[in-house]
Amino acid sequence: MTRIIGVVSGKGGVGKTTLVSNLGVSLAQEGKKVAVVDANLSGANLGLHFGLISYPTSIHDVMRGNAAIGDSVYKHPSGVDIMPASLSIEDLDVEPRNIKQEILDNLSDKDFVLIDCATGLDRETMTALDMCDEVLLVTHPELPTISDALRTKTIAKKYDKNIIGIVLNRVNKSDELKKENISAFFDLPVIGIIQEDHAVRKSVEAKNPIVIENPNHRISQEVKGVANYILGKEYTYKQGILDRIRSFFRK
Repeated sequence: MTRIIGVVSGKGGVGKTTLVSNLGVSLAQEGKKVAVVDANLSGANLGLHFGLISYPTSIHDVMRGNAAIGDSVYKHPSGVDIMPASLSIEDLDVEPRNIKQEILDNLSDKDFVLIDCATGLDRETMTALDMCDEVLLVTHPELPTISDALRTKTIAKKYDKNIIGIVLNRVNKSDELKKENISAFFDLPVIGIIQEDHAVRKSVEAKNPIVIENPNHRISQEVKGVANYILGKEYTYKQGILDRIRSFFRK
């Protein structure tokens, strides 16, 4: 059965799209059939993370009823299928609609469909949430962002979605909120803690997910840990020498 997972956040800038691209590849590396869908109609950039810059058909065309889903899906060398949103400013007026049934009809061979949802709580976000069966919350461990994510959690519950857990993203040393406090605040497990790291920005600039660009990097390892949690599997982290040095000095 296809699992449709919405990756959501309360506000922008928390690295949600970067997580979607890397999580999709990580699941594919575990032997799963994966598609990623850019449902952020007014802020599209998921395709760019995979090096898709120009493409004739997008989710905007599907939303308009002018194209079939199969025409808007592009295969990445990693094995992940990508359904990008249009980068054209002329497509900003497209009305969002729930295409869940079309996804199920056309991507029924997939084990996972990851939906990169829009941020905020407007109609675009609600439509994207309505397309999902499960939700993964992405947030930064600072109070304003946590507060926005909590509102998103409330809406997801209202839509009767199963919330998998929380990924803390772009974490740095100055962040004071701890994993245990955030878990208790949301009453949800924190399933991943991903550090702020320049290597992520470099991989985005290279238009290649970091789990491909640098598979042994601590960021890649953490994303793979999230993928394995979703799969219900244990994951053994493989630390490189730099990460072992960091761990030593953190003791």
